[in-house]
Amino acid sequence: MLDQVLQVIGLQKNEEQQMEALYDDFQRPPKISIAMMHAAATKFAKTDQNIDLDKTNVCPCCGLPAVIEEIPLCSSRSEFSFNGSGIALYFDFLVFSGIIVFTYIAISCGYNIYVNSHGNRCNHINSSLADKCKTDFFNQFSLTNDHEQLDDTRSILNFVSLVVILFMTLFYRRHINKIAMELDDAAILSSDFSIFVENIPRDAKEIEIQEYFSQLFQNEKVEFRKLCIAYEIQPYLKLNTQKQLKESVLTKVLELEAEGKSIPKSIPPRPQLKQEIEKISKELDYMEDNRANIFKFSGICIISYNQESQADNVCKTFKATRFQILLDQLGFEQNQFQKFRNNNLFVRKAPEPGDIIWGNLGITIKEQYKRTLITNAMTLLLLAIGFGLLLGLSYLQNVINQNISKGSNAEAAIVTVIGFASSILILVINTVLAKMIIKFAELEQQATRTDYNISVAYKLGVAQFLNTAILTLIINLFISENISSLDQAIWQTGGLNSDVMLIFITNSIVPWLTQLIDFNYFYKLYVRQKIIKQGENCKYTQNEANKAFEGPSIDFSKKYANLCKTLMFTFLYSALLPIGVCFTFISIVCIYWAEKYLLVRRDSKPAPTGSAMAEAMINFYIELILLLFSLGCTFWEWVNYDKVHVLTWLQLGLSTLHYVIPINKICGCIVDLGIDNATVESYDEKYLTFYDDYDRRNPVTLDAAKEKWIKIQQETVQPNSYQKPNNEIKQHHKINHITTASTKVHPLNTANSREMDDLQQLQV
Repeated sequence: MLDQVLQVIGLQKNEEQQMEALYDDFQRPPKISIAMMHAAATKFAKTDQNIDLDKTNVCPCCGLPAVIEEIPLCSSRSEFSFNGSGIALYFDFLVFSGIIVFTYIAISCGYNIYVNSHGNRCNHINSSLADKCKTDFFNQFSLTNDHEQLDDTRSILNFVSLVVILFMTLFYRRHINKIAMELDDAAILSSDFSIFVENIPRDAKEIEIQEYFSQLFQNEKVEFRKLCIAYEIQPYLKLNTQKQLKESVLTKVLELEAEGKSIPKSIPPRPQLKQEIEKISKELDYMEDNRANIFKFSGICIISYNQESQADNVCKTFKATRFQILLDQLGFEQNQFQKFRNNNLFVRKAPEPGDIIWGNLGITIKEQYKRTLITNAMTLLLLAIGFGLLLGLSYLQNVINQNISKGSNAEAAIVTVIGFASSILILVINTVLAKMIIKFAELEQQATRTDYNISVAYKLGVAQFLNTAILTLIINLFISENISSLDQAIWQTGGLNSDVMLIFITNSIVPWLTQLIDFNYFYKLYVRQKIIKQGENCKYTQNEANKAFEGPSIDFSKKYANLCKTLMFTFLYSALLPIGVCFTFISIVCIYWAEKYLLVRRDSKPAPTGSAMAEAMINFYIELILLLFSLGCTFWEWVNYDKVHVLTWLQLGLSTLHYVIPINKICGCIVDLGIDNATVESYDEKYLTFYDDYDRRNPVTLDAAKEKWIKIQQETVQPNSYQKPNNEIKQHHKINHITTASTKVHPLNTANSREMDDLQQLQV
């Protein structure tokens, strides 16, 4: 990879040798200047688009430009769009979450808190239950403290809140669609001209696929430009993993040699390790050279056309959905669709090249559905285990309530401590759930990172909500002993009010505070200082030093899941404990600024992402949040007043209708979402600007494809090429898009696969 970076930046042979002498993954002691250059190159910051790549401003490890412009903390969210629309839309989602929470506070919360605080439930209950009721912070602002008749004003304000928030979601959909389309029009990428095709017969040949997708579509001619075949490359990836493991062992051997220590007999000597690594590298080269004969065709390919409108027309021709393909694979014949031989095809606009998980391609749609069902069942099993732990803690609370003298200070203190323990236990269980759900999502083997992140966010958000909100509700209302009514289970000491309020308080502090107090990051800081302090005596390799100087990575699936879990919990209990909504608003404000600070000061730059993640979260969660809000209003009124206001029933009906109807289509009729204009420029005109492409991401074609692309860059972008007439350059672009060069590069000191991916994001 280093050789290719050197070619791009234009070094001569003697300069290449000098550069190789400067950089080596296994070098000890590491060069601090290179580690700092790598830190700058991977930082979330803008790169000067006018800068030329040369040996002074390109990180020799990952090939990314190291001359950056740091983003101010108070910058607008739109300034994050240089890395795709995904980050900007996540912060937009945070702002929107804060707005809808504040809207409820402004319309309903003030009145509800005032009315609740002036109630006095404990003075109007039976004397036998008086010792179980206290007008403390947990009960004073709760709906259960209002012992009067059902209040019309309360129901009216809750209904108005729902309607206002519902209309806000409609305009928010318009907002994110406009942002996504504006960014799509501004950035012309290889994905604009490409389609992603699934379920092609596994024995189909390249020439057959090319001929089939070169016919007329929608009665218009298409100009076929590139075909990228996806193979089942698990053996290749396993072999590459073995190479990386042996490289890590070699790193340990070099460390022991540098310290003058003896090498354990269980570890092979250095010459043998280098020989084995070189042998694996040659095997990888052979696999790449003979990929068509060695690897099985996955049934998936990416096809690029000369015009975006042509790619759009092909997508319109193939109308089968993934579920219809599933029915076809199950034996339910689908005859109404255009087929390739006897196969229905699932065709869509291609995702970004860096979004595809090439090792997962080849899993049939039927198998993916099967794996999804299995992982969902395993998630439910984890939830059941969490339920058992919380049930045990609830039983302990009941025992204490029965054996400690009633009304004593000791009882109140112990019950409060157990309440905090419950909220902490919920956070611990949620953390374990997050780790396990990530493992489950990996088993699904999604085709793209976006699909993987969406799967994690769906499962994680719903699982944490069930564990936090629903299990707490069930334990307090239906499992607690010695209660005469449901409302008693809410207001009694150690009841639902105190448990939910403690969760509100915990959620307002812990999420953003744990992000700021990141022990892994502080450990990295310690390692950085250690590397700098040790200097020539440092035992870390250059690769280890580079990793220490990198910022933390960003996981949007966890961020969306945690935020949506908080919103669902908040709106379910908003009618019961309106003051808890204020804690959620404070939490969202703190999360926004904490994550913005981390992004522009600590985090490393993620792969460019689009709007799909944000759109999926809105489609899945927003309607669900509004439905939970209405269900909560209905349930808490019924428990507290033994009846439900007619407006509350209307509110529930409206939110249910909003949840079940296809709101996306209706949004397009109510508000103008804009037109996603096809790119006017052609593939031939923009080919040289594609610093990320599918053949340069496919693990078994990336070396040859990058070498070919670099050669074209040298022939057309170098100063002596600027004298070429435009028509001559265009003609060169049209030549030989499909064939690839045969020379492969597998240097011994190759970085790990993520760093290899980073090289494909060169920004000239």
